[in-house]
Amino acid sequence: MKSMSLLRLQRGIGKLTFLVFGTITFVALYCAYHILPFYYYYYELVNQFESHARVAQTFTDKELRYKLWNLIKYMNIPCNPEDLKIERNNGFINISLSYKEIFYLTYQGQDYDIHTFDFHARASAPIEEPKRL
Repeated sequence: MKSMSLLRLQRGIGKLTFLVFGTITFVALYCAYHILPFYYYYYELVNQFESHARVAQTFTDKELRYKLWNLIKYMNIPCNPEDLKIERNNGFINISLSYKEIFYLTYQGQDYDIHTFDFHARASAPIEEPKRL
């Protein structure tokens, strides 16, 4: 008789364990689905900053700003055009952008901020002077 009740108890714990771990897995996958694009776009933006900084001597600051701003809009990065900084000093070009991404949940028509991610994309490269003959 005791062995039957122990067996029933173990089956119930198995279902409860499945429910708990299933919920944890679902929450982890949901968070990853919404958070990983933040990091993907950040590293893509840094890569684009570096590639544009390497060829900066062929473009004006206005042209660089236009190209990078179109890329930022395409990636839906939440920032203003004034946040994109392009500086040329002492033979170097520095491109930087600071912005925040917010991970939030919507429940019954209200948004609840879970976490704010701060990103600081930067790139620096030497500007080569054109060689004179």
